[in-house]
Amino acid sequence: MSKPGRLTVVLGALALAVTARAADPTIAFEKYQLANGLTVILSPDHRLPQVAVNVWYHVGAANQSPGRSGFAHLFEHMMFSGSKHVQPSPFKVLETIGAGSGSVNGSTSFDRTNYYEVVPSNELATALWIESDRLGFLLETLDARKLQVQRDVVSNERRQSYENRPFGLTFLKLCDLLYPSPHPYYQCIIGSIPEIQAASVEDLKGFFREFYGPQNASLAIVGDFDPAQARALVEQYFGPILAGAPVKRPAVPQPMLTAVIKETLADPVAEVPRLDLAWNGPVLYAEDEPAGEVLAVVLGGSEASRLTRSMVHASRVAASVSAGSQAIGLGGWFQVTAVANAGKGAGELLAPIQAAIDELKQSGPTPEEVERAKRQFIAARVRGVERIGSRADQLNKYQTYLGDPGWLAKDLARYRAVTPAAVQAFAKKYLADDRRIELTTLPKARVTR
Repeated sequence: MSKPGRLTVVLGALALAVTARAADPTIAFEKYQLANGLTVILSPDHRLPQVAVNVWYHVGAANQSPGRSGFAHLFEHMMFSGSKHVQPSPFKVLETIGAGSGSVNGSTSFDRTNYYEVVPSNELATALWIESDRLGFLLETLDARKLQVQRDVVSNERRQSYENRPFGLTFLKLCDLLYPSPHPYYQCIIGSIPEIQAASVEDLKGFFREFYGPQNASLAIVGDFDPAQARALVEQYFGPILAGAPVKRPAVPQPMLTAVIKETLADPVAEVPRLDLAWNGPVLYAEDEPAGEVLAVVLGGSEASRLTRSMVHASRVAASVSAGSQAIGLGGWFQVTAVANAGKGAGELLAPIQAAIDELKQSGPTPEEVERAKRQFIAARVRGVERIGSRADQLNKYQTYLGDPGWLAKDLARYRAVTPAAVQAFAKKYLADDRRIELTTLPKARVTR
């Protein structure tokens, strides 16, 4: 048995200032660490008789080896295939105790994997038992049969979500261009079917031993529970699990675009053309990350955005247009996407996008545009932490990337600090005309040979 958790207890209360002005939420939390390295975050909220249990592991696509695209996501699926004492799967057990549809799942991203459930308050012990069992007692249940089932599930997920969905292949192609092999982000989390099918049981066990230890995880409990009881339960279920070796963070440089890359992709299920422009962007929590997100909203992130007004409503050259700034651990990207209206060609989409970018570089956005975008981000973040499941996820995100679950106040403050000049500076710095991807997706029948 590991010794009871000791270490420093951090109490945090986030009291936030607002611009216009109802008060921001206050989130009380307690953070401590078990002797085996597991970080625990407790945040009671007694308004509903429910409790969220949320575990983040600091492992994702960034930790994959060359030739093993999709491996982190495949392993997430294996974590739902049943552990020594939880059979046949966590889903079955959680359904029997009243966990609602959509409140139990997991997800894999570029830099992390999470597992979560929202259960009735009196079932906190069951949720903790399930999460601890698959952390402490998964290895001995992994076998070739389970692996083949999940390899096929993930392969079918790729077919359904990307290969047989309009423009699904476009996203994967962008990842190939932004993060070419052997970069671990290659194939954008989902991976290629041959590499998914090549995974072995020994590969899985090695991945688990390297990345799935309490020293590489954080557990957030949010909702209607007694902190003293929760501490005892966490120690009971997680305390005996042995720590693994410290995890080395990947130090893979971001592949930088040095020229304009023009590619055309044939999509067998698309019916109209699409144009995607992509640039290198900042890493997660970089100083200028919020300015990039505001720029994306100004350009194509709402019905009031410049590209939506000009391309969808005025000229009607596009059926839809969007922009986004994706900041991730090993280097992000900024993307503008336009889907042509019926009867319009892909060649008609570039000029209005270029004109809008040029205008923003030259004159910057208006204060009203920036304020509207800022409010959109702040409102979304505030609404998110009102739900216990989303609050647990946010606390874990801050802990995983910043080591501080109480970073919400600073996060909101950095969005409030964005100015029109900062947005203009981001556009000038990142949206270079001579260093970007121009990816045209055409219906397969319309691709010239």
